[in-house]
Amino acid sequence: MLIASTALDRQAFARLLRHDLGLDPIAEAALAPVSIWEALRRQPNLVLLLADRATIEACDAIDMIRRLARETPIVVVSAALDPQTIKRWAGLAIRAYVIKDGGVDELRAAVQAVAGGNSYYSAGVRAMLRAEGEASNGLAKLSRREAELLPLLARGMTLREAASAMTVSYKTADSYRTSLLRKLGLRDRVELARYAIRENIIDA
Repeated sequence: MLIASTALDRQAFARLLRHDLGLDPIAEAALAPVSIWEALRRQPNLVLLLADRATIEACDAIDMIRRLARETPIVVVSAALDPQTIKRWAGLAIRAYVIKDGGVDELRAAVQAVAGGNSYYSAGVRAMLRAEGEASNGLAKLSRREAELLPLLARGMTLREAASAMTVSYKTADSYRTSLLRKLGLRDRVELARYAIRENIIDA
């Protein structure tokens, strides 16, 4: 089953699947619920979803497929390779995520992996997910006071101001700062601010 927002995308990928992968989509659908419902009635054994961004429509489509065809694996083909979009896709019930730049060989590898009951993510996506996981693990290692200091410094407070806000000495705050930077693998205040924005600890 092939899902894409435009008929042109569906036609292009249907041709690619037939000519390069030897697969024949039994159904095609737009992102609209009615279209997806009609396609699911054909009982596909795999769903290929084309979506450059994790839009509301694309996320709703995945949710609908999960509810109506729980065992049917979903392969997302996308152009997106930014941390926030990858994080959003990774939170959905998909089996594979392929970057368009990967070409036919990577799409073939993803389809074969999913057919064998496995998952598949493009190399760049795997690296980004690993980085996200390491970042999350780093946060979990922070003490309560280190976690309290992090957003204060990330928002631009001086260490002395942060120490005052936390009612601790400057020396104690400096110790917290040194420890949290080490645990998160960061070098300075600039990297700390970027980290805090990326992890939604503070607003951009």
